Amino acid sequence: MGKVFNFLTFVSLSSVLISLLSSLEIGLITCILLLSLWIIYQSFQQVRLLQWLKNSYKTNPVTHGTWASIYSSINFLLRKNESQKNRLNNKLMAFKRATEAMEDGILIIDNDNQIIAITPRAEGYLGINQKQDFGSNILNHIRHPSFAEYLLSGSLNETIIVEDLSLDKKALEFKLIPFDSNQKIVLCRDVTKLRKLEIEKKDFVASASHELKTPLTVINGYLETVTEMDVSKAEKKRMLVEMTVQTKLMTNLIDDLLLFSKLEKVKPSNDAEQVNVSLMVNELSELSNKIDKNNHLIKFDIEKNIFITCCGEQLRSAFWNLINNAIIYTKKGGKITIRWLKTKEDEAVFEVRDDGPGIEAHHIDKLTDRFYRVDSARSRERGGTGLGLSIVNEIVQRHGAFLKIESQPNVGSKFIIFFPSLTTDVSKKVK
Repeated sequence: MGKVFNFLTFVSLSSVLISLLSSLEIGLITCILLLSLWIIYQSFQQVRLLQWLKNSYKTNPVTHGTWASIYSSINFLLRKNESQKNRLNNKLMAFKRATEAMEDGILIIDNDNQIIAITPRAEGYLGINQKQDFGSNILNHIRHPSFAEYLLSGSLNETIIVEDLSLDKKALEFKLIPFDSNQKIVLCRDVTKLRKLEIEKKDFVASASHELKTPLTVINGYLETVTEMDVSKAEKKRMLVEMTVQTKLMTNLIDDLLLFSKLEKVKPSNDAEQVNVSLMVNELSELSNKIDKNNHLIKFDIEKNIFITCCGEQLRSAFWNLINNAIIYTKKGGKITIRWLKTKEDEAVFEVRDDGPGIEAHHIDKLTDRFYRVDSARSRERGGTGLGLSIVNEIVQRHGAFLKIESQPNVGSKFIIFFPSLTTDVSKKVK
């Protein structure tokens, strides 16, 4: 304002001076001319300013005086606004990345249950597309009576689990939380594995209880008989022998359960080391001959100096389980072949083959399930707990390998463990 006042003062004084020196008309014309030029200049600068704001404001145009200050001030404010905008965008992107990294999917809905926003995780869980389904009712996408009832009840901060929500039988947990007066947040989480684990735990406890209850019932029955009735010495001895068998069965079951617990607690990498498995299999061959006592024709084919990065104790347990099963279930005089070798693809393979009774095809996929038995009576009679192959499969998977089972009734069975080349090293030599 000061510069404008000074300019107007200069124009007025100049006009007065020219009027005094020449005439009043010339003074007025001079004043009008100067004011017109000044107005034209200001108009030009205003148009220039609008064009600068509209097109690009990264560099200031060359100007002087008040307009130079205006350009500098506007440029400062614009850059400050741009900096704030960038900071806000960065925070928004960081928040977006954080929500995408969360296991929970997030939906924002309004009071009419229409979708306002949805994260990619929730899109995957629910099969909803942010662009296509914006503004649609959430109940049109989650068609489940229990979810509709939960949403319409407005039960904030409470959770509900909806199972069999899609064709792949997913179980999702939903939680409704307040956001503002017009919107709500729906959190969703895939709990399919957790629900499956809960069911498996319940089945496991029920199966373990049943397995323990059977021998306990036998032992308790014999004890009541001996306590309440007079029995002969021979009969008493028979009962004690049977109770010993049942006690051993419970001991084996508890040992297997403890092994399962140990496998779940210890990570494979904690006990991993380079082990000469060829030497281990040689030791197992000597043990099998002692246990078998020439009841079977057992043949070992062992390639020397094959090393595996593994937990030696666990691998020994898995190998012996397969060998011992072959000894137990193969008829006397039968043939058992155990092989340990390296393939052309640098995979290590452990194989146990027998010519025992074999297994029907519909049983094979279930053999590694806990407590699954092809013949429960025969398995218990021979001391089986129904956990052996489950333990073997657990150990095999923890070592990045896989178990393959082939069997035919009245022909025999073959159990093969394939170890990937990454865990195999045949370059080492025995010292």
